[in-house]
Amino acid sequence: MKKEKFLILEIAPAGVNALFLTLGENRGIVVEKYVENASLRKFLQSPMRRVTQKSWEGEYLFKRGRRKVIATAHPSLATTIPLPLELPREKADAKFEITLAELENLIAQAMAKVFNQCRSEAAKRLGIHELDTILVGAEARHFKIDGKSVVNPAGFTGKKISLILELRFTTRELFEELKGFFNAPDHFFFVEGPQSRLLAIARSRPLPLALIEAEGGGAAVYVMAEAKEGHPVLYREKLGWDFDELIRRIAAELGVSMAAAERLYREYLHGNMSKDALRAMKRVIDPAVRHFTEALEKEKLGGYAYVDAPHELPFETPHRAAGVTIEPVPLGEILESLDFPSSVAVKDGGAVPRRVLVRNVLPFIEAYFDKSNSEINQKLRRRLHWLLN
Repeated sequence: MKKEKFLILEIAPAGVNALFLTLGENRGIVVEKYVENASLRKFLQSPMRRVTQKSWEGEYLFKRGRRKVIATAHPSLATTIPLPLELPREKADAKFEITLAELENLIAQAMAKVFNQCRSEAAKRLGIHELDTILVGAEARHFKIDGKSVVNPAGFTGKKISLILELRFTTRELFEELKGFFNAPDHFFFVEGPQSRLLAIARSRPLPLALIEAEGGGAAVYVMAEAKEGHPVLYREKLGWDFDELIRRIAAELGVSMAAAERLYREYLHGNMSKDALRAMKRVIDPAVRHFTEALEKEKLGGYAYVDAPHELPFETPHRAAGVTIEPVPLGEILESLDFPSSVAVKDGGAVPRRVLVRNVLPFIEAYFDKSNSEINQKLRRRLHWLLN
C-alpha cells in the first residue's frame, strides 16, 4: 500500500497545533511530528508549503511530497448551520427523471432565499458582524424523494426532494489565511472541531453523545443526537462550569499561584502524595466536582459523554453522573472497528499525549471516510463561489 501523507491543523484563536501523519501499510497510522502553539500565518507561509500548494488550471504544480490538509477550527472560528429543505418539483416534471442540473438549480434557488438568515445565525454564534461571516462550504446530505431515502436523487422520478443542506461559515480573518486551501483543486476538509470529533465517536458509540470542552475559563457542551428524520444533528450549549474552577479552589485554599495549583493537581491525579495529603486535597476539590455534576444535571444529558480538558477529572472512568456515562474517548476501539490498527505509532518511538491524539486522529477518521465531495456538492461549491467574499 502506498503511503499517504496528511497534515492535521487544529486552529484556535491563539494559534495552530499541527500534526504530521502518515497512513502506511495495513492502514497503520504513524505520527511523524507534532507542532504546538504556532502562528497560523507563519506556519502556512513556510516556503515549501507555499510551493506545494500552488496550482495552475485545476492541477497542482508539484504533487510529490504533498500532504492532504485537514483543518478543524475552534467553535469561535467556524460553525455549521444544518438547513432542512423541501424542494417541490414542477407538476409537469414529476414523471421525468431528476437531472443533476435540475437538482443543482433547485438547491441553489432555495439556498439563496435563506442565506442571509443563516449567515445572521452564524454571525451570532461566532460573535462577529455578518459582513465578516464567510460561507466556505455547502454540502447536501440525507436525500429523500417523496419520503424515501436515496443516496443521489439524480435518475429518480418523484414530486418532492427533501435533504439537509449544511452551510459552513468562518470568520473573514481565518478565510483570508486559508484562502489558498479553499480555492485548491481538490476538496479541502474544513470543519468545526467538536462536530468532527463527535461524528467519529458515533462510528463506535450510539447516539446521543456529548462532548464537554472545558478550557480557558469557560465550558461548552456539544450534543449529537438523532433527529426525527434519522440523521445526526448537533446541539450547542454553554455549561455552567469550567475546569479552572478546580485549580482556582486549590490556589485559594492553599494560598498558591494558579501554576503551582495546577502542578499540585497533577500530583494528586497521579497519587504522588501522602494519604493525609490526598484526603485533604479531595476535600478541597470536592465542591468543584459537585458543581460539575449539578451543571450536568441541568443539561439533562443521556448516553455517553466525553470531557476534553487540560487534565483528567478527579474520578475513575467510566463514571456515571447525572444520567450520563462519562468515559475516555475509545480511540482504539473506534480505529479497530474501522479496520485500522488499534494503536497509533509515533515515529522513532516518541510519545504524543493521548489528548493530542484524540483531538487530531478523530478528525482524520472523518476526513478519511468523508463522502461530501459528491458530484452535486462539487457543483454547489462552484455555483455558490460568488458568496465567498
